[in-house]
Amino acid sequence: MCGIKTTGVLFDLSIVPHAIGGVSRYILSVAGALAQIAQEERIKFRILDVPAVHPGVPGSALDCVELRTPFYLKIPFLRRIPIRRNWEERSRSRRLKKIAENCSIFHHSGVQPEFPENTGSVVTIYDLSALVHPEWHTAETVAFAEREAKMIRNGSRVVAISEWTAKQVSSFFDIPLSDICVAGGAADDIFTPGEPSTDTLRRLDLKHGEYLLHVGHLVPRKNIPFLVDIYHCARGRGLRFPLVMVGSSAWGGITIENDSNVMMIGNINDRILLDLFRGARALLYPSIYEGLGLPALEALACNTPVIATNATALAETVGNRGLLLSPDDPEEWIQALLMLKDAGETAELRSLAVNAPRETWRDVARRLCGFYRKIDEA
Repeated sequence: MCGIKTTGVLFDLSIVPHAIGGVSRYILSVAGALAQIAQEERIKFRILDVPAVHPGVPGSALDCVELRTPFYLKIPFLRRIPIRRNWEERSRSRRLKKIAENCSIFHHSGVQPEFPENTGSVVTIYDLSALVHPEWHTAETVAFAEREAKMIRNGSRVVAISEWTAKQVSSFFDIPLSDICVAGGAADDIFTPGEPSTDTLRRLDLKHGEYLLHVGHLVPRKNIPFLVDIYHCARGRGLRFPLVMVGSSAWGGITIENDSNVMMIGNINDRILLDLFRGARALLYPSIYEGLGLPALEALACNTPVIATNATALAETVGNRGLLLSPDDPEEWIQALLMLKDAGETAELRSLAVNAPRETWRDVARRLCGFYRKIDEA
């Protein structure tokens, strides 16, 4: 590589302890893929964690360089003054400078805006829901989003996880679309076609191909009340498949009443999730606001039929590889669920997933590397 310029990148993973669901999965998958391909892409890549951002909570399991927490924050009573005066935050850029030596790009995690002088600032935007629909989110999430917005207005470059998100960012911040990197997303390598584990299905009292699946935490934008309502209506017209809901209550007061036909499963590992995807009749994804929709990509990678809304980024993510329906037409959804009773109709829907092209996280990472080099060469 003599004579070829290498771009140094410091990638901050401090958001991981704060993130749940898709954001955490996305950023960890991207960081892992970047670590794998960085050298061949002429990128000197390092991962950063700032423990002061998540005191008392473990950071990422990936190999990270840490920005050490100053000693004065570890001394009871004495730490009250530096905390009140924000000494740690105010000194962070200076302390990061030593870690970021030979790095020209600092890719933020979103929870802390500081970065070393003379480095290019990059931030990933998953969606703008916390800015345009703050009522859907916790105050902490809204604060993170407003912090990211300030960073963008101050000149941080933007990575968007879909074309749809990029267009939203372009319009909201008045940024040329050509200046935004569309990184895309992928399913992890574990998600592949195959037979589900009979042990997994037996433990959950499920039968292969005889249950419907939803994956996602119970938050307002996931449209959970709509899903439960149309499911009950379809049962009233003869549908007999149970509905399996993978996720947990997070915020927004979304709950599901006790129902023998609706099974709630909390957070599970990817091995069990793989079995559930492989064994499902279809994935139901009625979300009204998505920046990408990772569960749809994971289901498609398993050749699982997908029925989703045509709203926001899901139209792009699913495209012609599944069935897209209006989030405002319950009857259309009810008819789609009833269609799943027919094995032939279900097989036809599955064929769309079988023929779907598949990208990997390494493809996503390569697009990011190209963006890093573009910034570095500007």
